[in-house]
Amino acid sequence: MNRTALSLSTRAVAAPLVALAFLVLAHVIWLALPAQATMALMSEHGPVEGLNVALYVAVAALVVLWRRPEDDWRLWTSLAIVMLAFAAREMDWHKAFTGTSVLKFSFFLRDGQPLHRVVAAAVLLPVALASAYLVLRQGPVLLGGLRRLDPVAVTVVVFALTLVVGKVADRAPAILAEEHGIVLSANVRAWQTSMEEVMELALAFLVALGAWQHRQRDPMP
Repeated sequence: MNRTALSLSTRAVAAPLVALAFLVLAHVIWLALPAQATMALMSEHGPVEGLNVALYVAVAALVVLWRRPEDDWRLWTSLAIVMLAFAAREMDWHKAFTGTSVLKFSFFLRDGQPLHRVVAAAVLLPVALASAYLVLRQGPVLLGGLRRLDPVAVTVVVFALTLVVGKVADRAPAILAEEHGIVLSANVRAWQTSMEEVMELALAFLVALGAWQHRQRDPMP
């Protein structure tokens, strides 16, 4: 392995280490605090969620500030829009103005009032376009980067896996209760909530790491 490849593979472990650190943190909080205190810390609109919102907004700004002169403006604009959408979702703005989630197909098919549907569609359209651009345009670039262990590509994959872990932890109690009649104990629920919120907290750090790794790349010829 040449020196360049070794350097790339070394930097590529940064994102897995960040995700692992937050996974350990989630368990440390759960083990160190009583279940009730863990739930209070991780509660809706609690301190961890508030920190998460602030981080998403800060990272959206960092993505713009750290852009490189040769970057396609659609890349950093899409990333900033998605981060701001994450912040809005964390603050429950998707249901704060209508009383129901505008992220469900049922809202547009039958539940939402006509005016609410139009406004929601106008707000969600930039987010949908930004997400589609990142997946469809940057997806092939990501796959090529993974083959050579490009640090940014590895960070994106770790981000996606961390997002999945957070969403699974979020939905697990409802699925277990509704489909299998299993109600989690207070201690297990505290563990699940700590996993969900702390792994979501890792997302902003991973995006910031990816933006920094991209900024450190050698300039394109």
